[in-house]
Amino acid sequence: MSKSQRVLSKGPKMEELLRSYFLKAGYYVVRSVPFVYEGFDVTDIDLWLYSRTSSVSREIALVDAKNKKTPQAIERIFWIRGLRIATKATNAIVATTDRRQEVKNFGRDLGVLVLDGTFLGKLANSDEPNETRLSDEEFFSKINEYSLSKLDGDWRGRIVLSKSLLAKSLSFDSCNEWLGQGKFFAEQSITKGTQRETALRCLYLLCSFVAIAVDYCMKELSFHEQSERSLLMKDGFTYGSRGSSGFKKVLNVAMGLVEEHANDGLTISRQVRSSVEKQLTHLNTAVLGDFFSKNEVARTLFTVAREFEQLAMKRDFNSHESASVELRSTLFCLLDYWGIDRVLFSPS
Repeated sequence: MSKSQRVLSKGPKMEELLRSYFLKAGYYVVRSVPFVYEGFDVTDIDLWLYSRTSSVSREIALVDAKNKKTPQAIERIFWIRGLRIATKATNAIVATTDRRQEVKNFGRDLGVLVLDGTFLGKLANSDEPNETRLSDEEFFSKINEYSLSKLDGDWRGRIVLSKSLLAKSLSFDSCNEWLGQGKFFAEQSITKGTQRETALRCLYLLCSFVAIAVDYCMKELSFHEQSERSLLMKDGFTYGSRGSSGFKKVLNVAMGLVEEHANDGLTISRQVRSSVEKQLTHLNTAVLGDFFSKNEVARTLFTVAREFEQLAMKRDFNSHESASVELRSTLFCLLDYWGIDRVLFSPS
């Protein structure tokens, strides 16, 4: 076990053990996902799980882990059940040191799976946090090693914000935000040579979020023909979750207010409409729509997301150059969308 792993306190160590367990079970797992409501930081989701159970079915599960002598398991069941409803997740899990059968019965009555003290004891005795992976604490320590990361775009803040969107929605709105953040780190990997590894780790994590979100959106589009899927996805990447029709409704309302209340409102409205339409036409979203709508790409998105996340958290860093063809194809598609030269990004 590495020195950095040894200094993890009981709570984070248990969360890392559980993350390792769920990763081995085939889930995509993110630790410490902030839940933010109307600008207020409400709580952190200890573990956020995602799985693709079929071409039309996805599972999102929240895990609340408490490794304490007095875990207050009943209260945690109430808490995680409410959090599941608030985030629209499909399942909720409580991992507690409490061993009482009554706690498990109560959880079952409320639709919450309880991993009790017996399970956690076996997990702790039979395993250690995965030594080939960085813990979340180590990941953020690497960001903090760059002394200018706060001033130079707030690297840590961008990752925390990006993680919080997982609890908000797996939608085109979140996906477009992650694409913007991903472009930032892709550019940083080129311009900040001494911080290339950390920038790439952040980029890979964001790419995994994008792949998960697209995979989730694809469950609604799986029965469409590829050409139709391509247009629908282009629409989502261009206009967000509202689509072109919803976006135009919002724009019409806003421009109507400008025309009614501003001096030279009609002229201003026309200028704004023209500028917005010009910017939207310059977005290279057709590249994303064409790529992600392919059947062979859609089938591998979940696997690619897991591989991106593994690259981001791998203790002995390996770049995308040694990754699967599917991962590199996804990354290069995003680079084309961002207008970043592939050769400049991956110098040989």
